[in-house]
Amino acid sequence: MEQKALFNKITKSASAAGKALVYQALLLFYTYPIAPKKVKAVIASSIAYFILPLDAVPDPIPFIGFLDDATVLAGALAIVRFYVNDEIKAKAKATLDRFFKKKNNP
Repeated sequence: MEQKALFNKITKSASAAGKALVYQALLLFYTYPIAPKKVKAVIASSIAYFILPLDAVPDPIPFIGFLDDATVLAGALAIVRFYVNDEIKAKAKATLDRFFKKKNNP
């Protein structure tokens, strides 16, 4: 799983995507290393959908641009939820805080 691609996407679109969506992506990202192979496939494909510019609904469209991404990430989290522990939540929250602090304090 490529951290650089995910973090670049978050940096570029954090405020448009919103904290909840970014948090979901980070939960999946930090769950990836401990997940079984089948679950890793779900995580990788959902994060790829979030990162890649080809979308069912283009991200720049106001209000609905990230709706399809949110649906895909929420579906993946429903499958992965048994592997998300307190340590993963803490990592995701710390990273989320860094991204939104960076965006709000230039």
